[in-house]
Amino acid sequence: MKKTISKTLLALAIAGMACSQLHAEDSAAESTINEQQLEQVADQIATAAAPEITDPNETLEQLIEDFKSSPLGQSFSSNPQIFFGVGQATVMVSPESREWGNARVMAYKEATLKAQAEYIRFLGMSITSESLSRLFEDRSQTPRFDEADLRSATRLGELLDKAVAVAGGKLDQQLQEMGIDPDEFRAAPRTKRAEIFSRSVSSTTIVRGRQEITGIVPVKTFEAYDAQGNHVVAVAVVASPNFRQFVHDIVQSKGDIAAKPDKALSMPLRDYLRANPAALLDDFGIRRMYDEHGYPVLVSFGQASNPYRGNDFQRRSDNRELAFSAARAESFANFANLFNATGMVTEATTLTAQRSTEEVATADRMQVTLSTETSDEIARKINNEIATRGRVDNLVGTRELFRWSQKHPMHGHDIHGVVYVWHPLAEQQAHQLRNFKPAPTTNAGQQQAEKPRSTGQAGSHQSRDLMSADDF
Repeated sequence: MKKTISKTLLALAIAGMACSQLHAEDSAAESTINEQQLEQVADQIATAAAPEITDPNETLEQLIEDFKSSPLGQSFSSNPQIFFGVGQATVMVSPESREWGNARVMAYKEATLKAQAEYIRFLGMSITSESLSRLFEDRSQTPRFDEADLRSATRLGELLDKAVAVAGGKLDQQLQEMGIDPDEFRAAPRTKRAEIFSRSVSSTTIVRGRQEITGIVPVKTFEAYDAQGNHVVAVAVVASPNFRQFVHDIVQSKGDIAAKPDKALSMPLRDYLRANPAALLDDFGIRRMYDEHGYPVLVSFGQASNPYRGNDFQRRSDNRELAFSAARAESFANFANLFNATGMVTEATTLTAQRSTEEVATADRMQVTLSTETSDEIARKINNEIATRGRVDNLVGTRELFRWSQKHPMHGHDIHGVVYVWHPLAEQQAHQLRNFKPAPTTNAGQQQAEKPRSTGQAGSHQSRDLMSADDF
């Protein structure tokens, strides 16, 4: 009876221990699951809190694709009579640079060149391609040091040690001044190498094109940037036989071009372009537009930045005027590239894949050690050049429509720009002035303007209206 009770108590105790162990394992499993869940939640929170990294190049490409899909973009890109091309470039400096505004202008210039290069390739190019495969093995080319080499090396080391001792450290100082560690210099062993195996393949492609690019104009510009201030830009250009004929007619017509009333603006051209001042920051290149009477006009945009940030009024004014001068030059260049321009593209690309084995003999005084070195190399060499040149002689009827100044809305740089316009009526007026022949002079009274007196205060003034358009 006692034995039966003892066995029963023992069984209950064992069962209790087993239950306790099971509860402990369940608790441990539950604790592990909770920790895993917490880690997952923490990772999700960290991922959500991390700033989203966007590549401005991808944003730019999406802008271009959206434009191509738009009705206006399709009218350019899907028209078989029109060439449509796009070039992209990166602003080379960060917005912290004082020259960022000018670097942005040059980025648009580079993008235009790349778009023009697409046009040059489209018109015609010559292509040369060369490929080479090489397999080499010669294991008899083992590098060797003869006894005379080893003795001379040993003798040189001894002389060097004596020179250091006599010079009292001056030689070491001279070596250090040349950027050479004296210990490494004295300890450096001599080596001889010999190629015993090589396998390589290389391909070289050369593309050349030279074409007339008269009449190619930009129709749209794009710009994208990230939170770090990295900017990328793109320029879309078009060319067509009809537009080249229009450019030819401008040169030959001397301003005798008819208006198209159905294309007339609802307001004066100057007011239309100035209605959205912020848009002027994105206008680059030259456009064919129509004025309020339907006359076709060429509008050329140029801009530059003022890098001066100090408070000196004279320096700020001087740099402002220099910026306007640079903008004017850019605007004039647009006319030259439109009326008479050629472009040249040269691209040379070489790709090489090579695996080689060298046997190396290393001589340290009288000791020679042989070793083998194997190397793999994938090399790419690219040299691309795009060059354009424009020239226009005797451009008549071009004048400054207006100039503008703004601070860049994101980075605060002072941007100054000019807008120049060619108008057929203005060309006719210019020819009349150039061909002017005076009529007989009649007596007319002359009126002398009064000299303005300084008030010692800030202000402004202008001349009196002494003439009217009827005088002309």
